[in-house]
Amino acid sequence: MKKIWMLALLSLTLHVSVFAQTEYSNTSASGRGGVVNTFASDYQTIGVNPANLGRSSHRLSFTFLEGGFGISSQAFTKDKIRDFRAKAEPAGESLAQRKSYAQAFTSDDVLNLGGELNTFAVSVHFPKIGGFAFSNRQRMLGYAGFNKNFSELLFLGQNAAIAKETGENELVYVADIFDGTELKASWVQEWNVAFGRTIVDLSGVSISGGLGYRYVQGLALGDFSVKNGQVNAYGAISPTLAVDNDDYFANPLSTLLDIRKELTPVGTGHGFDIGLSAELAKKVKLAVSVTDIGSIRWTENLMAGQDKGFILSELESKESNSFESALDMAEQLVNTSMEFAPQEELKTNLPTRLRLGAGLNVTRDVELGLDYVHALNDAPGNISQDFLGVGIDVMATRNLRLSTGVSAGMGDKMNLPLGVAFVTPIYEFGLSTKDIMGPLSDENPGASMAFAFLRFKLGRL
Repeated sequence: MKKIWMLALLSLTLHVSVFAQTEYSNTSASGRGGVVNTFASDYQTIGVNPANLGRSSHRLSFTFLEGGFGISSQAFTKDKIRDFRAKAEPAGESLAQRKSYAQAFTSDDVLNLGGELNTFAVSVHFPKIGGFAFSNRQRMLGYAGFNKNFSELLFLGQNAAIAKETGENELVYVADIFDGTELKASWVQEWNVAFGRTIVDLSGVSISGGLGYRYVQGLALGDFSVKNGQVNAYGAISPTLAVDNDDYFANPLSTLLDIRKELTPVGTGHGFDIGLSAELAKKVKLAVSVTDIGSIRWTENLMAGQDKGFILSELESKESNSFESALDMAEQLVNTSMEFAPQEELKTNLPTRLRLGAGLNVTRDVELGLDYVHALNDAPGNISQDFLGVGIDVMATRNLRLSTGVSAGMGDKMNLPLGVAFVTPIYEFGLSTKDIMGPLSDENPGASMAFAFLRFKLGRL
């Protein structure tokens, strides 16, 4: 029987290939490459720094269906993507070419992906009390990294060095041969509430503090990782997604797009954000926050795997470098190498992060910002490397705001973002990308897009 939970997660994270790890529910932040801590205001502070609600710019702000997606990798090239899309015939690729793919995919950064969607978000500010914000948000995050043995088995099958070095009926263990391999993914729905207010207001100095809370409903979770001999293999997935038939896997989005089916949560949890921000002489901004402090308890459709050994010679491989063949082998490796059984409960941490920011109002129409983000745990969906970015907003005209900057980290290359927003006193829409050069790059290409078409702000303060 197929291990539906793991294959479905692999399908979502590897087959769809449209998500990356950044602030894609905030179009303005995406246009600055993820730089947001000192820029965020109103409902945009949720998940970033609730303290900024203490200095909201409008009495009432709200948005609908604002979000985005993206993908980045240090292993892909345009040629590799083109070959995968071609879906070559089994006998159509040479062993030498498949070896080159195995070598390229031996990387701790094969894939970083994620996506976010604010179905709605609203904030309201009371000058003598502070600011409140509420939102519903969908978050998908994923990460993949392969060690040499895992990558060679994906593309070479029985021609992999580890397969040739192992006896025909010899038992091998995941902890020994896959160390450094990681496949992580999560999909959660959040119900957020946040509050922030000014706590110190002196001449030339203003300090705000804030707290955020989120009720988290887990829809899918997957973790297959090996680090220093420690093996983690578990997953839970909404029953709506866990369809045991080949038609689903041929089109993994079909179930998601069927609005008649309800995605039943398989885990619930609670998360908290805490933050401080300061403004000096109405010019300099400083911000610090810790986000996603908390955990989720997964109790439904939960499977956990044990490393009891498996026989490499029993793996069935195809002589092809097509994406379908690699995905089939990934399924085999996960399902064959581990012995899975139902588990009553699993507690996982939320992807807790430390966020530091500094900003400068250069003029009335120009604002600069610097952000640093550091992962405080290795929970599914957390960033794999620290993030550092510099961003700028420029009001080019009365109704046109341009955003750009430079950013690096999170397992990604250096990026050049761009955002364009049409702004009126009450309405705003915009589009942005994390890296304008990503789709054009021959080495390590990527793609991203964030969008906001229904932003409204009323009662400027």
